[in-house]
Amino acid sequence: MARPLSEAKRDAILAAAGALVAAQGVGASTAQIARAAKVAEGTVFTYFETKDALLNALFVRLEMRLAAAIGDNFPADADAHDQLQHVWNALVAWGAAHPVDRMALRQLKVSERISAPTRAHCEGLFGGMLQSLETNLARHIDADRLPFYLGRVLVSLLETTLEAMAAQPDQRQALQQAAFDLFWKGIQR
Repeated sequence: MARPLSEAKRDAILAAAGALVAAQGVGASTAQIARAAKVAEGTVFTYFETKDALLNALFVRLEMRLAAAIGDNFPADADAHDQLQHVWNALVAWGAAHPVDRMALRQLKVSERISAPTRAHCEGLFGGMLQSLETNLARHIDADRLPFYLGRVLVSLLETTLEAMAAQPDQRQALQQAAFDLFWKGIQR
């Protein structure tokens, strides 16, 4: 009878993969991941059939964490401004608290190794929140531009804001709000 898999080992492998993907991108080797997780390289493949399976599992884990952060107290009945403010504040808080996860997720989002079914599953994690936000924002943004604004501009502004906040921690709140205000004014028709 095969031994049951250890959740602690699986978590260690995913944590090591996250740290290495954040630092090196998806080219980090499974040997490096195994060393960082303090397991044999073969153990990585006991838990994840392939490196792509590991990267996809890591992507799901990080997207679940991000969705939980955004979903916490999401104001479903609020207007576009307040919903977007909530999402922005949640993104900033999560990104500042979990810089390694944020950097790993950034690498994985642009990787061709993340499968279409995994991406679709992760989009579903944001479900009603994203749909509600997009519906409300449609009054303010050309629908064709919405994916660009949310998927590119907001994410780039987030990175810039987090860098500025790290350089000027005493200005954290002011910088966070200034960046949001810039984005909000910029999307107005």
